[in-house]
Amino acid sequence: MADLRVDHEILIKNLQDMINSLEYDSMRSAGKAKMNAQVLLAMLQLKEHYESQVNKAAPKAAKK
Repeated sequence: MADLRVDHEILIKNLQDMINSLEYDSMRSAGKAKMNAQVLLAMLQLKEHYESQVNKAAPKAAKK
């Protein structure tokens, strides 16, 4: 199986773009806000998770 490298910076940017789109969509209708709430929460948690991974990896790379 091929070694797959994930660029976390791009992943975080894409998550932020999706969050912004869902928030804009939710502003237009209360029903959509209710529908998008769980998805938004999950995406925000994922974004925080990947941001913490990037922040942990940066100091280790600087020490070398």
